[in-house]
Amino acid sequence: MSSFPSSLEVGTTIGDYQIVSVIGRGGMGKVFKVRNVLSDRVEAMKVLLPDLDPRPDQVERFLREIKVVAGLEHPGIAALRTALRVDTQILMIMEYVEGNSLQHFLGRGRIEVAPAVHLTKQLLEALSYAHGRGVVHRDVKPSNILIGPGGRMKLTDFGIASRHGDPKLTAAGTAVGSLHYMSPEQMRAEPIDARSDLYSVGVTLYEMVIGQTPVQGDSFYSILRAHLEEKPRPAIELVPGITPELSQIIDRSLEKMPAARFQNADEFHTALSDLDAGSREAAAATAIMAGRAVSDTPIPADLRTTNASGRSESTLLPGRVPTETGSKVWDPAVLENVRKNLAVYVGPMAKVFVSRAAKNARALEDMYQVLALEISSPADREKFLRSKPL
Repeated sequence: MSSFPSSLEVGTTIGDYQIVSVIGRGGMGKVFKVRNVLSDRVEAMKVLLPDLDPRPDQVERFLREIKVVAGLEHPGIAALRTALRVDTQILMIMEYVEGNSLQHFLGRGRIEVAPAVHLTKQLLEALSYAHGRGVVHRDVKPSNILIGPGGRMKLTDFGIASRHGDPKLTAAGTAVGSLHYMSPEQMRAEPIDARSDLYSVGVTLYEMVIGQTPVQGDSFYSILRAHLEEKPRPAIELVPGITPELSQIIDRSLEKMPAARFQNADEFHTALSDLDAGSREAAAATAIMAGRAVSDTPIPADLRTTNASGRSESTLLPGRVPTETGSKVWDPAVLENVRKNLAVYVGPMAKVFVSRAAKNARALEDMYQVLALEISSPADREKFLRSKPL
């Protein structure tokens, strides 16, 4: 039987997992990139405070996280592969997401509106799924949002998530969460529900399009007071080009009283889907895949950001630049063939994606470039693009 190593360094093997690199460290554990020596698959391994002797409540919380994530299977949530014990240590083996956190991208500057809306909608889809299963994340923030290939988002770190029917994770009157992203009711250590997560989504969306969180302060108490009492400055007043509709959506998500916010993730998602920026996502995605951004609304392959000097930065793929977008009447047989080709990689959702793309693309090549963004694997994306009829 394997024993737990005295130190966790690159090259160390724990059970069937060899450490490749250190991904990060949080309050409860350390996360490593690991390789399974039997399958050769790269995964992420979370270890509960490997350098310390964890307290019983920390072990209990870690076990709760394992059980919560084990019950969630959604493309927008980093999946649990397995959990195991090695000596007295508990290991959590997770899906490894090739990419960076949203926090990393925000460190380079604010994110333009269309990709910000696109990512927020993905986040809301993941939360809608989790909330529908009685799970409230309670710590939605950029560092817990991973951006993988093609701009696909993965929500991670359910370490303080709560489930209906579970005993409380914290003593009465104790707040948990991350200060800048916590809802007012979290700040007051009151009972919370899914609407608290939606407040955190609103803070994250505000930060993406503005470049800073809506609540600022130089101390714990100033930030706490701002969350509880001060109305954030509307986004439309801070950044040119933000529409009144988007600004109002953000304002509503940041309401102090839960009853005044969006009441569920689907309602929030619908509001964003109705934006003009949302209807331009497909055209922007086509431009990114082709090699240049259309106007100022690209969708992320890598994320496009605006740095401190105001200059846009992005990693783009070479190719043709579409010169126009708009509606086109498509032959149903052509669309059905596209759907079948895409369904190999995304399943039943192919019908929805093709229907949406058909409203914007004017050429079959443009449609394939847009739809390729729905495929997370770069290799599969290339296979799909090659399936386009000549």
